[in-house]
Amino acid sequence: MTRLSGQTEFQTGSNKPIERRIAAARAIIGIERAWPALWPALGVAGTFIGLALFGAFGLLAWPLHALVLSAFIVLNGIALDRGFRSFALPTWDDGARRLEQDTGLKHRPISEAGDLLLGGAGDWWAEDLWRAHLRQRLTFSIPLRLSGPRSRMNERDPRAIRLAVLLFVAAGLVFAGRDGLTRIIGAFSGDAFASSATLDAWIDPPAYTGEAPIYLHDSRGSIAVPAGSILNLRVHGAGHPPGLSAIDGYPQFSGGNGEYSSTLRITSDGAVRVRAEGSTLGRWAFTAIPDLPPHISFDGAPGRTEHAALKLSYSAGDDYGVVALRAIIRPHGRPGAPLIVDLPLAQSSPKTVKDTAYRDLTEHPYAGLAVDITLEASDAIGQTGRSKTVTFTLPARIFTNPLARALIEQRQNLAAGNSVARDRVMLTLDALTIAPDRFYQDQAGIYMGLRAAYWALKNAHHEDDVRHVESLLWQMAIALEQGGLAAAAEELRRLQALITAALAQGAPQEVVDALLERYQQTLQRYMQSLAANGPKDNTPVPPGAKVLSEKDLNALLQAIEQLSRSGNRAQAAQLLALLQGLLENLHMTTASGGGGASGDKALSDAIQGLGDVMGKQRGLMDKTFRSQQQGRGDGGALSGEQGQLRQQLGKVLNGLRGRGPLPKEFGEADRGMGESQKELGGNDLADSNESQKEVLNALRKGAGALADQLNKEMAAQQGGSAGEEDSQDPLGREQGNAGGSFGNRVKLPSQTELQRARSILEELRRRAAERGRPKEELDYIDRLLKEF
Repeated sequence: MTRLSGQTEFQTGSNKPIERRIAAARAIIGIERAWPALWPALGVAGTFIGLALFGAFGLLAWPLHALVLSAFIVLNGIALDRGFRSFALPTWDDGARRLEQDTGLKHRPISEAGDLLLGGAGDWWAEDLWRAHLRQRLTFSIPLRLSGPRSRMNERDPRAIRLAVLLFVAAGLVFAGRDGLTRIIGAFSGDAFASSATLDAWIDPPAYTGEAPIYLHDSRGSIAVPAGSILNLRVHGAGHPPGLSAIDGYPQFSGGNGEYSSTLRITSDGAVRVRAEGSTLGRWAFTAIPDLPPHISFDGAPGRTEHAALKLSYSAGDDYGVVALRAIIRPHGRPGAPLIVDLPLAQSSPKTVKDTAYRDLTEHPYAGLAVDITLEASDAIGQTGRSKTVTFTLPARIFTNPLARALIEQRQNLAAGNSVARDRVMLTLDALTIAPDRFYQDQAGIYMGLRAAYWALKNAHHEDDVRHVESLLWQMAIALEQGGLAAAAEELRRLQALITAALAQGAPQEVVDALLERYQQTLQRYMQSLAANGPKDNTPVPPGAKVLSEKDLNALLQAIEQLSRSGNRAQAAQLLALLQGLLENLHMTTASGGGGASGDKALSDAIQGLGDVMGKQRGLMDKTFRSQQQGRGDGGALSGEQGQLRQQLGKVLNGLRGRGPLPKEFGEADRGMGESQKELGGNDLADSNESQKEVLNALRKGAGALADQLNKEMAAQQGGSAGEEDSQDPLGREQGNAGGSFGNRVKLPSQTELQRARSILEELRRRAAERGRPKEELDYIDRLLKEF
């Protein structure tokens, strides 16, 4: 057989309309071949969907459900394999023949495009005749037609089982209603049918975070929780132990009789799913928020106070709270054990800390040496953060006795040196005891102490033996000097730390009062020692100096006690820290004049008197209200009390005469008292009650104006303007932009505020004692009292 050249062949694809019809014919043939091949796979799939729609899988336990699902998948795979084993895709010739047959064309005018000329190659007559035939073969007048796919399913399913499956699925759709799609999806995912079991799930964050528990609902979003949180799961009404897939492996539920529980710790990101009786009761994705280490830094270079105490200003913070602060002190460039100094916390586990601590380290061997100071903060899980290391020379006590200075120097060498330095100290101590009859005629105790230190050091085998020698040298140096002030100052610092801890930890008020009483007694001894060691002549007060009297310090201490009693313990601790700062920077003088930091006494007395008047006016208003409620006609007696209060207000205001114009609110208060007195005399209790409210409001505004005036005078007496950035308050802090003045750092509550707080606290306690009140009210009162 000879193939003609390209000019004599019919090219498939040269007629695009016919080619499109051939492609459609091929698709129809493919459907006719594939449709019977899907049986019985369609029957298996339809049966599975029908069972899912009727909720059959919800009655199965999850293991059995998984087994049935696997069986259906395997059966369907086998059926598809057998059905498509002889399947073949239609060719171009198949499509062309189908188009010719459906159209009714004879002599295969379309499919013969692939025919070849068998003979006559080279015969111009035969080839020309063949080309003419090709040109004329597609010139037919009949339109091309294609019939739809012809099903051969009867050959595969002669019993028409497919109709029964279709009816089963249709009935299932009617039965499932709107839940049809959910049940079909659940048949494959395991949530085939709503289980009768219920789930309670909640998260307990670590206690140190202070965060509230989180109750969980079924959610597909990510939930952020602190790392280390406990996930609590409680399943009720389950017929068998629920399944649990979790972040760390597969923990099991424990329990029985329908009640099961499980807990797991969330330490990393992951998902948790709880299943019972073939359904998913809960599914969550968790993001574990790591607990970051705390941070701490110096707020300024370390400093020293007037009495050689170390001053450390610092800022610290942690995402869930700082539990401990300390300063680590090591000798700079020399060996020696680190000195650990614990720093106070004004609150329990505060998230941010900004404070200044004072420590008297003059007794430590490192006093007077250059040291490296590093601040360290710790959180509840033991993570630590450290500041940059700062080199500083520790404050040291000034010894005037030459022998005392020599002993302190040897003590430093002993503490910050090695074994070679220890030998040198031992030789020095031996040399200091030469010629005792000449140098120690009246100091036999000192001589015996030096010899004891020498032999103790010579026979030392442990570090404790060396520490004993260091203590002995210090005691001898102190004995050679006169003192008592340092001990009192250190006792004040110790008591301040104890009171701060008691306030932060919610100690009973009796404990706080006892500590404050001890603090006041120690303060008196400190002031006496300070006076005894002060200058003997009348040294003039430096210009701009801030002057404090013992009365001022006692007034601050009294304010601290009142704040603690009124429930404002955080502000009491802050004010105590400020008082301690004042003492650290206090310098005794015998000169008179110079003003006082306490401000104008007349103003202070007036503010206290106004506080008393407002307290009594509030009590009178309560009496008036109760009389009105009970219908008693005792307005005459109440009118007398109102008149007495008006006279008391007049006496308070008389003490301010000559100071310029008084706030206009006092005039309003006086007129209001007069109106209230008349109304009470007429037994008009309702109008009197309103007048008394206006009186109280006017008194509050007037007292506030006097308090502002007093604060301004105190700031002026403390020296310098609040805007001068180089001036310092009595605590040594920079004023202005650097840190604010004393008045700006802590707002001292007025007598009115303290009286009001005490009244509220007493009323809460009175109502809490009345156990006949509703339980909800008593619980609310208890929560309020805990805040106090």
